[in-house]
Amino acid sequence: MDVLVLSLIAGLPLLALLAAVVVVVVAVTRRPLPAPSEAADAARRHALGVNIAAWVVLTVLPLFVFPVAIPLFRATGGGGLYTGVVTGLWPATAGLLFLGVHAIGERTWPRPTGAVRRAHLSPRDAQRGPRWLRRLTWTWAGLLLVTLVAAGATSSNGRAVSVAYATNAVQTASPYPGWFYGIPLLVAAALVLVATEGVLRLISRRPAVVDADPAYDAASRRLSAHRALRGTQLVLALTEAGVLGVMGVALSNVDRGAVGGALGGLAALVGLAGLAAALVPAQPAIQAAWPPTPPVPTEPPVPTEPPVPTEPAAGA
Repeated sequence: MDVLVLSLIAGLPLLALLAAVVVVVVAVTRRPLPAPSEAADAARRHALGVNIAAWVVLTVLPLFVFPVAIPLFRATGGGGLYTGVVTGLWPATAGLLFLGVHAIGERTWPRPTGAVRRAHLSPRDAQRGPRWLRRLTWTWAGLLLVTLVAAGATSSNGRAVSVAYATNAVQTASPYPGWFYGIPLLVAAALVLVATEGVLRLISRRPAVVDADPAYDAASRRLSAHRALRGTQLVLALTEAGVLGVMGVALSNVDRGAVGGALGGLAALVGLAGLAAALVPAQPAIQAAWPPTPPVPTEPPVPTEPPVPTEPAAGA
C-alpha cells in the first residue's frame, strides 16, 4: 500500500501536466463560430492566449523549477524537514502563478478604441463562473482544513504520529502532516482562495466587449471565470490528495493499515475528481450568446388567385 500511495503522491504533478495538455490541445484545435465584431475577436484571442500561458506556468514551470529549487534549498542550509514543507507547497505555488497570469491577462484586457465608444450598461458582478465549480473549489478547501486540523490534533510533535502499546513500546512514523506542515499549507491555501476571488473580481469589472451583444459579454466573463476556477480547484484537490496520501503512509507504518488504506483510496479519488473537474470544457462565449437560428422554411408560398374584375352595372 505504501508503494501505491507514494506513487500517487509522486504522480500529482503528472496529473496537473495531463490536465494542462488536454486543456491546451482542446483550446488550440477547437474552431469557434465567427465573432460578432473585431473587438470581440481580439478579446477572444487575448483570452485564449492567457488561458494557454496560465496552464503552461501551472505545470511546465514548476516541473523545471522544483528539481533545482529543492537541492539549492538543501545546499544553502535548509534541512530535510523544511524540504518537505517546500514540496508540500508545490501545488499552491503553482496555483498562485496560474492565477497571476490570469490577473495580468485581465489587467491587459483589450480596451475600447476610437473616437466613439459604445458599451452596454449591465450588472457584471454575477458573472463569476459556474456555481458548481465555485462550490467544488470551496469544498476542496474545506476538506483540506478538516484534514489538516485532524492531523494536527493526532500528531505527536507536529510532524510525526506515534502509537503507544500496552508493553510501553512506542512506534513513531513520519512525515505526518501535523501543525509543522499544516500551518504553511493552510496559509498557502488561503492565499490561493484570496487570489482566486481577486481574479474573479477583475473579470467582473473588466471593460465590456465593444459592439457586442450584452449576452456575449456576459458569456465571455463566465468563460474566463470557468478557466480560472478549474485551475484553482485542481491545485486545492492535489494538495488535499497529497496530505491524505502522506497520512495514509504514516498510519500504515504504525500498524493502522485499515485507516491508512482508506486514506490512500480517498487520496486517489480526490486527485482524480480534481483532474476530471479541470477537464470539463467551458461553454464558448459565441455559442452561449448566439445559438444557431432555426432553419428557414424552404417550401414555396401557396399561390393565390388574382381577384376577378367586376363589370360595371348597367346604366352606370
